[in-house]
Amino acid sequence: MAISLPVRFRSDGVRVSVETDPLHAPLRDFLINDLGEDVSAIVRARGRVSGEPGDPGDLNEPWQEQYRYHRLDFDGTIVQVRDVAGWASCDLDPAVLRKCLDEYLQEVGALQSRRNLERALSEASSGEPMATSLALGAVSPRTQGWGLVQTPRAVLEDVAGLTPHPDACLPHGVLETGSGPCWADLAVLDGTGTRLRGGTKTFMPRGIDLERLMAELGKTLTQARFVRAVPGAWSGVVAGVPVHGYVDPEAVLRLPCEPIEVGGVIQHVRVFFPALADSGVDLEAAALSASAFAPSVNGPGYVLMAFLLHDVQSHRHHLDVVRNARPGWEHSGNACHLRVDVQTVRLEHLWLPGHACEVPTGEFASVLYEYERLLAT
Repeated sequence: MAISLPVRFRSDGVRVSVETDPLHAPLRDFLINDLGEDVSAIVRARGRVSGEPGDPGDLNEPWQEQYRYHRLDFDGTIVQVRDVAGWASCDLDPAVLRKCLDEYLQEVGALQSRRNLERALSEASSGEPMATSLALGAVSPRTQGWGLVQTPRAVLEDVAGLTPHPDACLPHGVLETGSGPCWADLAVLDGTGTRLRGGTKTFMPRGIDLERLMAELGKTLTQARFVRAVPGAWSGVVAGVPVHGYVDPEAVLRLPCEPIEVGGVIQHVRVFFPALADSGVDLEAAALSASAFAPSVNGPGYVLMAFLLHDVQSHRHHLDVVRNARPGWEHSGNACHLRVDVQTVRLEHLWLPGHACEVPTGEFASVLYEYERLLAT
């Protein structure tokens, strides 16, 4: 059943406005004055009322959140939005507030994307070299389909802080040469410049268009090879570049597929990303063997294997990044989202919803050590 919202969002391409009745004015003011266009603040507020067991917003536990102009109070049933002076308040069902935050995030995200595109087009007219970014389908419920976005290097550097990988991570080409894909660590920063999360984004070579990409992907799927130990995982070559990928294991029963089936299978491709340079080591066997060094893993062990095979891959730099992580650090890679705590490391698969595992930190360190040892043999 659709949820009826007490607010309505409008965007004129310059700003997002929030309309409501006088009864829900505190909600409108909270969205505009406390959250504004700060995507990270909107996401944190959304997490507060997520209702997922174990989250800070667990609906079984009352909580209170103080903002600059408003305070949110949850008594276990209803969220009250009150201005700090205590003059006005309104009560909201948590599901309604979550939906409001979802739609507000979508509107703000769309506005910022438009600004980035306009800036990119403006800078492109000045002759600055352009890079081509592959926008992947199924990244989030708001992202559907596939697309190629051209943007100047400067814009990429401005998107939450861009730190290039070492040259040895780029076996198939670099950004400015126009040949092969390249990688970059993309960090999400808070207002103080503190690195909150790390992530990997893939930028495809200039000159490749979406039609060619889809044709290449279709050709790849007729020759792809399953990674047997990880549901939905496959490997192949797209546009001459070795790649790993994931399909929906519930919808696609087998790969490779016959050409006549390719069109339907492509619709279920959730992601694909370049493989690093061939190390000469059987990475699947190494990942499977190293995963055995975590006997206390809680959850499907193939999530840990996917992290080694698709996020660490074959490069020492990736191992060093994870080793330097401290409690509270999070990282979104090609296949998994990693959260480091004092006692455990949690791995959530990005393309297999609900598939996650937890590993004691000591055992996780042993897995990394063994995987590195196997890579060096």
